[in-house]
Amino acid sequence: MADQLPAMVVWDPDEVSVLIRRDAPVEDVLRELRALLTVDLGAPEGTGSLMLCFCGSRVVLPAELVLAPLTAKAC
Repeated sequence: MADQLPAMVVWDPDEVSVLIRRDAPVEDVLRELRALLTVDLGAPEGTGSLMLCFCGSRVVLPAELVLAPLTAKAC
């Protein structure tokens, strides 16, 4: 997690990591992260909340993101 990034989710190929803007809404981060992994990096689709790396390994999300409260939205 990082502050003041140019986008909500940023892939850093030099670090082989993904940076996530700290104030980004969790639901949007998860959606963008899944898209980045599957569309941009060619990762296989995980089942349910499981996200996989392009190498097939499970993606471990930072505790700060996992423990962040989700906000309810009306449809």
